[in-house]
Parts: sequence; structure tokens; C-alpha cells
Amino acid sequence: MLIRFQVKNLYSFEEETEFNLLTNDSEHLPHHKKHCNGVDFLRLSAIYGANASGKSNFVRAIGLLQNIVKKGKIIDEVSDYKFKLSNEALTKPISLAIELLSNSKMYYYTLTFDQKKILNETLVETFKDKEDRIVFERSLTNERQEIPFIESEVKNEKERMFLELLSDKLLSKDELLLTFLTQKYPNEYADIDNVFEWFSDVLIVLNSNFKIRGIAHKFDKHDSIVKFVNTFIPTLSTGIQRIEVQKKEIQGDSDDMKHLKDNIKDDLEQLFTNTNPDTGEEITFVMEENDKIFAKRIFTEHLDKEGHKVFFPFGWESDGTKRLLEYTPLINGVINTEVVFVVDEIERSIHPMMIKELIRKISSDTSAQGQLIFTTHESCLLDQEILRTDEIWFTQKDKGGATHMYSLSDFNISNTANIEDGYLNGRYGGIPFLSNLKELNWHTDESISNQK
Repeated sequence: MLIRFQVKNLYSFEEETEFNLLTNDSEHLPHHKKHCNGVDFLRLSAIYGANASGKSNFVRAIGLLQNIVKKGKIIDEVSDYKFKLSNEALTKPISLAIELLSNSKMYYYTLTFDQKKILNETLVETFKDKEDRIVFERSLTNERQEIPFIESEVKNEKERMFLELLSDKLLSKDELLLTFLTQKYPNEYADIDNVFEWFSDVLIVLNSNFKIRGIAHKFDKHDSIVKFVNTFIPTLSTGIQRIEVQKKEIQGDSDDMKHLKDNIKDDLEQLFTNTNPDTGEEITFVMEENDKIFAKRIFTEHLDKEGHKVFFPFGWESDGTKRLLEYTPLINGVINTEVVFVVDEIERSIHPMMIKELIRKISSDTSAQGQLIFTTHESCLLDQEILRTDEIWFTQKDKGGATHMYSLSDFNISNTANIEDGYLNGRYGGIPFLSNLKELNWHTDESISNQK
């Protein structure tokens, strides 16, 4: 679970900005609360704001930290990522921090870096009722790296020598200690492994243009997802009764077959996809047992006027329907696993009524295990039967172009208030400022004559 995220001097975030999933005192929608180690936090959050207010930058910032951790090195050309509307900000480092829950332990990880060097990197196990425990700390002082200890005080001369060697020779100034120790010394540092595992296996960040590659293969390999799809999709009035994955072996010894095998072997996911440019249908080629190659396609079942079954290629469905089907692994994951999804523009290509029903289903599930954080413009989700006030956040830029984030729970709002109307009327901010169109002289005889 994600508990809090902090960002400073990155993209449109100039000063330190915090987003968190900590609860207020409300007992509204109590099943939305998760409890661990004496701390209550939330499993849903929606982030609103005008275009260019920083919503997508928030998602990008979390995704950047994840990519840095998985790669094990800070980004090149750090100045390209800094807040660019302040000369002072360009001279300062980028800072990222995250508090998370992994394997029933809470951790706070911080990373501060500048061009080709990490200035500070710290991992702390956090507690509510007792002093936090430093797992490791790493700093750069006068161009010299210092690593006082890892997981515990230095116990002997051998450990002291290892830390000196790590600081001086093994770990470069742009490499993450977190990733280095996980990869070089697996299973030796339990807390460090917990945090890295969270970034690599639990956190999933999806931008607004995301597309699940090889979705037919994923459906074929996970019967539970297909079962979930065939229960969920018919309730959304798409016309689809169920989906079916067609699996067909591809045989032959031609050059094309050899080329296909090479493409599959070279791919990290051991698959190759081909998309029909006319229909948009994706066919997934996978090598399985005995080097056999299978082509996998998705078909959707509909009913004709007489009630007979008719199967459509997946590519024939609308963009919105395709999007819904691509979301089903996400929804299934949020409900049945402890995954953390961060999604930008969750409503893209989907009708407001459908996205509302989708979020309502996740909201109403009392046994959901995962966490969903998303940005959106869709005001119909501002419904207190779906979201708590502390689950709703806003982004807004100040006059200097810097993004700020704040929660709806900062306002004194009753559980019966119509927050959608309040938002659209500008009561909570986070909406675009529109000039008076009358002052623009649009569609007037005078404006037309001036153009001639």
C-alpha cells in the first residue's frame, strides 16, 4: 500500500508537495479504510484539477521514482526534469520521498539527487507509537560518499571495511544503494528486499495512453481474470455477453517463421504482437512447450435479434469497450490482490456512466485488497456514496506556475453535501479559469469585419 508521496523541484512541483492516503475522523464508507501497525489509510483516491494543473505530473513523478529504483541509477540530464519557471529551482536538487506498506511493515524511502550524483538516500522503518528505525542512510559530503551503516550498527571490523569499500569503490555516485544491495546481495537484507519488491511487483503506474500488450495471452494464462471479465462486462451494457480466447498453433519452417521465433526469443515477455492496421485487432504470438508457437486472439460474444450467439474479433469493439476490457486485469487486481494501481485519466474513451459504474463496483466491494489512485476530470465520480472526502484531492497551479495539492477533507463538508455541484461552482478550486467569452468578441459582425 502507498501511504504518502512527496515531491520537490520536479516537473511542475517547485516546493515540497505531499499527497497522502491517511484517513480523517470520518466513519463514512468504513470499508474503504485499511489498518496496519496502528495506522489507518485509504484504498481509493481520485485527483481532480484543470488541464495542465499537474495531475499527470503527479503520476509521472511516482512513475519516475519507480523507474529509477528498478533501473538502479538516477536519470541523465537532471536539469531537464526540474521546475523550469524559477532560476533558483534550477540550482537545487530533485527530492522524492515515499511511505509505503510492504509485508506488514511501513517504510519511508527518500532520494535527493542532482546531476550525476545522489546527495542523500535513506530508508527508514516507520512506527506510530515508537521511534523510527533507520535501515540505511547514505549521503554525499564534499564529493565523498558516506554510508554509516546498513540495517544495524556496524558490529565488527569486517562490516566496517565492507562499508568503506562500498562507499569508495563498489557504489558509484549515481547508483541507488537500495537497488545495488537487492541485486548484489539478494536475501541478505530483508527490509531492503521488501521495499524493492514493492516497487517492482506491487506498484503499477499507467499513463493515459497505456495499452496492455499481449492481452490475449494474459487472459489465456489467467482463468481467474477471464472468469472475472465474464461476470463483470455483461453488467456494463456493452452488448458483450462474454469473451473467449482463441488459441491456434502456428506451424511451418519458412523464413517468416524463423523470424517470428527470433522476435519472440528476443522479447523480455517472450511474446510478439501484431496489430491489424485496418481493424486494430491485436494477435499475440507466444512460444510455449516444445518451442511450439501459438497465435492467440480475443473474440467477444454478442446475441443477434433471434438470440443466437455471434462472435466479433476484439478489434471490432469500440475504443471505450476495448479500454474497459484492458481495465479488467486492473479491477481484478485491486479486488483480489494487494496491488497498487496509479492511473492517469482513468475515464479516457469511456462513457461517464460506465466509468462511474466501474468505480462504484470497486468502491462497494467490502473485501477489496488492493489500492487504486487515479486522476480524472469526470465530475460524476464526486459522489459521497462512492468516495470519501479524504479520498478526493485537487491540483492547482499558483501564479508562478507551480503545482499544489490539497484534499477535499480540508473543507468542512457534511456527508450529505452535493460535492459535484460544489466543485463545478468553483467552491473547492481545481477547475479551469475561463475568460468571459463576451469579452473576446466571438461571432460578432464587428469581429468578422475586422478579419477581412
